Amino acid sequence: MAQLLLATTLLQVYPYDAGMVERYATLPSAELRQPGAFEAMALLRAGLPAAQDASRAPKKIDPNSVGVVTSAVSAIVVDRATGSVLYEKNGEDPRSIGSITKLMTAFVFLKGNPDLSSPSSLQASDVRSGGVQHVSVGDTVTVDNLLHASLVGSDNSATAALVRLSGLSEGDFVGKMNETAAELGMRATTFLDPTGLSADNRSIPSDLVRLLDAAMKVDVIREATEQPVTTFVGSSGRVYSIDTTDELLNSFLNQAPYKVVGGKTGFLPEAGYCLGSLVSEKDAHEIIVVVLGSETITGRFQDVKALSAWAYKVFEWPDEKTATL
Repeated sequence: MAQLLLATTLLQVYPYDAGMVERYATLPSAELRQPGAFEAMALLRAGLPAAQDASRAPKKIDPNSVGVVTSAVSAIVVDRATGSVLYEKNGEDPRSIGSITKLMTAFVFLKGNPDLSSPSSLQASDVRSGGVQHVSVGDTVTVDNLLHASLVGSDNSATAALVRLSGLSEGDFVGKMNETAAELGMRATTFLDPTGLSADNRSIPSDLVRLLDAAMKVDVIREATEQPVTTFVGSSGRVYSIDTTDELLNSFLNQAPYKVVGGKTGFLPEAGYCLGSLVSEKDAHEIIVVVLGSETITGRFQDVKALSAWAYKVFEWPDEKTATL
């Protein structure tokens, strides 16, 4: 009984931070769900796959802690260095991922070695509905500015402009996205569009861990997604100041000893609220946390914060053990 109570209450003991919401995103309100015994017992039974290097994998120091109950339909926490799964929920159920798609779009676009300093602008053909269009059509900015608008502000039109600037048709670009997913070992992922507006862009948490790991090795992507705001000036003289959609950057997870190394939000009515994050503790102990189908805007951030805090509380990394000798 004590374990069940722990599983249902851990989420509530970590700091709550109100931050910027993903603008103009709406989801029909869901009934308040109380975690049931089935979900809690599933946590108790969950096994962890063998790590790639067991000697380097974090060890669980609190065997009575079974995790946290999240509002997310599916979730995963993985030690980045070893691939050891610290927590998993409904990991094999493919779901719509919304704008997390933009990480793959940026990854594929940058593989073409574009000149990020070259001037460019949105064209009328780039304009996409949904979310916020931050940059005015025809106002000259740099390719790097458009990339930041896509990753920081989750701008669909800026993302479409990147696809156009790649020199590929949208269909060919999406083909490259799927080829790249296969190369990364994303075995249950399919992309049908580069912005995330298609509900048929679907994946599973472990696949998105692979995407986050690869994308965060690209300096431009990592540095963009760790920025709370990006600011630049167009040829018109207009100053564009674009706030991040990632509320975690304004939370305790981005304050010492923790750091949000990077990540991406996502939303569609079919997807719910989604988030993939790379988090570190003391500039080490990096974990990748993915939640899909959280019930509210703030819920996805609460889910990632609670899962991260839980992992750092109940697991010990080898260097920590050494340091106490």
